[in-house]
Amino acid sequence: MHGVNLLKLHPYQKALVIGDGFMGELFVQTLKAMGVHQVDLAGISEEKLKLNHDHFGVTTFNTAQGDKIPNNTYDIVVEAVGNPVTQEEAIAATRRGAQVLMFGVANPKSQFKINSYEIYQKQLTIQGSFINPYCFEDAIDLLEAHKVDVLPLISHELSLGEVEQFTSGKLKDVSKAVVKVNDLK
Repeated sequence: MHGVNLLKLHPYQKALVIGDGFMGELFVQTLKAMGVHQVDLAGISEEKLKLNHDHFGVTTFNTAQGDKIPNNTYDIVVEAVGNPVTQEEAIAATRRGAQVLMFGVANPKSQFKINSYEIYQKQLTIQGSFINPYCFEDAIDLLEAHKVDVLPLISHELSLGEVEQFTSGKLKDVSKAVVKVNDLK
């Protein structure tokens, strides 16, 4: 929520989220819940991209399969990977007057190339987003109002006994898991 709250959002905007991890998927839903007209998702997991297309109606780009993110297209770009390549793609995807939210956690020593004239010419706003613990109420409100649905994003429900298998790497293909503390219904 903190990152979204830093953006100046308007209903007519087109947004792109780069990164199909759990947080990127949450950004897709949150931007839509906040009224952004079009939200697209770029990532590398065909399964996650299909889920987001089917459940949330977003256009997707599978960059691992060679899909190209369109340049000069988006008013809002959320970079949720933290990789210099995707950071450069985020800047390239912007149109004039756009905002870029750098949410992905980069290696502290990482750098990416940016054309400073492009920032000037496009009149870009580039914003970082660090942790902010004061947004929980807004997030809970979105969940309670059914504006954000996390259930399709959860790949596994684990018992306490399965946690060790997960942490030791014996459980594969876990995207996001919930640990059930008890089985009381």
